[in-house]
Amino acid sequence: MVRAEGLRKRFGETEAVRGIDVQVRRGEVFGFLGPNGAGKSSTMRMIATTSPVSGGTLRVLGLDPATHGSQIRARLGVCPQDDTLDHELSVRENITVYGRYFGMSRRDVRERADELLEFARLTDRADARVQQLSGGMRRRLTIARSLVRVVP
Repeated sequence: MVRAEGLRKRFGETEAVRGIDVQVRRGEVFGFLGPNGAGKSSTMRMIATTSPVSGGTLRVLGLDPATHGSQIRARLGVCPQDDTLDHELSVRENITVYGRYFGMSRRDVRERADELLEFARLTDRADARVQQLSGGMRRRLTIARSLVRVVP
């Protein structure tokens, strides 16, 4: 799913990512841990194809991010570290609006929202406003929303 060999990222004279080797296979879950400035966010931006690779090789879903970025982004779900939920919308609306933003049909996004609400254990809170959720529930909603386009 993700394969990096000698992956590097430079910002001018600063080398933020210094030769990472990683392989993530289908069905695996991964994360990057490290102190501030270790290159975690820079690496994730390269994987998400929002920042170009400075050196080494990277393949995501078997594709080269430099030439197939839009195809890769169409299949990824990204869960940001900061809360980007729309607090004026309900839990369900946060998922459906996000899915519609990416071109999903009303029917497909409604079905997917039901699946994700169940996955995130938020079905009973579907009509609640985000402001009414606990911090943990908001995080679960952010994760669910990030998966709206990911094929189960």
